[in-house]
Amino acid sequence: MLHALALLAFTPPRGFQAREPIEEIAPAVLEAAEWKEHDACVRSERQQRFLAHYLRASSEARARAVAALIDARPVGASPSWAPGLETLRLVETELSSGSAAERVDLDQLASALDLSVAPGAFHARSEGLGDPLVVHVRRAHAVEVREDFWLELRWLASDGSALPARREAVGARAVTEQGFEMYVRGPLGPPAPWRLFGVVTRPDRPTEGFALAEVRVDAVGELGTRLEAAAAKPRSTQPGFGRALTLARRLVTSGRRGSASLSGGELLLALEHWPEKGAPTGVPVPLELGWREANGVEHWIWTYGPSREPRRALAILSPESEAEDHVLALGLWLDFAERTGTQLFALHLPSQPQDVAALLARLRQWVEQRPLYALARGSATVLLERGFLAGEAPALEGVVLCGPLVARSDPERYGNVRQLVVGPQAAGATHPRRLGLEGSGVVILDDLSLPAQVEAWH
Repeated sequence: MLHALALLAFTPPRGFQAREPIEEIAPAVLEAAEWKEHDACVRSERQQRFLAHYLRASSEARARAVAALIDARPVGASPSWAPGLETLRLVETELSSGSAAERVDLDQLASALDLSVAPGAFHARSEGLGDPLVVHVRRAHAVEVREDFWLELRWLASDGSALPARREAVGARAVTEQGFEMYVRGPLGPPAPWRLFGVVTRPDRPTEGFALAEVRVDAVGELGTRLEAAAAKPRSTQPGFGRALTLARRLVTSGRRGSASLSGGELLLALEHWPEKGAPTGVPVPLELGWREANGVEHWIWTYGPSREPRRALAILSPESEAEDHVLALGLWLDFAERTGTQLFALHLPSQPQDVAALLARLRQWVEQRPLYALARGSATVLLERGFLAGEAPALEGVVLCGPLVARSDPERYGNVRQLVVGPQAAGATHPRRLGLEGSGVVILDDLSLPAQVEAWH
């Protein structure tokens, strides 16, 4: 749910210059880049779904889940390794049903399918027919489909009730990276958040169904009119506003998602309440372009500003396989920001060490004299370390490293900067500038305790 928008704005530092607009990109390249950003959002959504099942499970089931995820890590795997969508689904099935002795083919199929809906938000209507919507069903990861199946789409309301949307027979050959389309109508009712999910069954086993991951599709009042009115606001000097508008329009037109923390209705609200100067506080928003890949994929700096004047800032650096704003979709971090008066930044790091150092220097420009800390998760720990070796060390008050191999990192590479490491064998740290806390090595599980650990440390 969208947090209340505060009246304050996160304003740029004096002398700050927005980065230059980028050159035009060929439509085919741009579409491929949008799909890559969409896939990062899919991964973040699946991880959030997994954590929801994990938190509802018994302590015994949680222990089994942790063991299963640790065992899934190959021997000698690099810090960039993370459980794949297939592994997460397998463990999630065990958390939900209590057993996963065999990998049922329909469960594998349900795990592999991704739904994207265009428009990604629809007009709230109380009578007549709901808005026509196109549901793009594609393969998010490889799966072998040997038989035809039935796919039933259902609407899920915020109170947990479900409404049937459509049911069709699907041929096995239709399950590809390009996918296929189904057609539904938005449910009738007042403006509200809705979710669309699917259930796959076989004709010979109609009662044995497996659910696809749901996708958020909001019912919004006067969607088109409000979006165009928001687009007309004089915010052209703020790159974050332009990015949020791009993500909203992309979601509405194609269903491709570019944010893990904001739905279509929430993006619209953020645009409508965007202050004339600076980014709004109390809601995750893009701030500025961090860097861009040669293939056109953009990596933006996102931020969450607390409702009161921040006293410090924390840059959360995540793996590229997740959406940049992945951690801002977790209420634990937003609560941390409000409780501690911390400005949060969420971003990916580039691969070149000098670019890492330059990006962190830009964040220092944003926070001015306030203390700036960096928290690296998973593969971002390696990139952050390289940034410290690039020459002039980033001006940070402390670094937090969370991952499977952080206990082996060299404390001296971070100079005089205080360090907190969370991972297997990390509790044995003896360096005077390093505090080690035992972690599972599965970053998405350690995320649940990180806010409290960081708060106690700094």
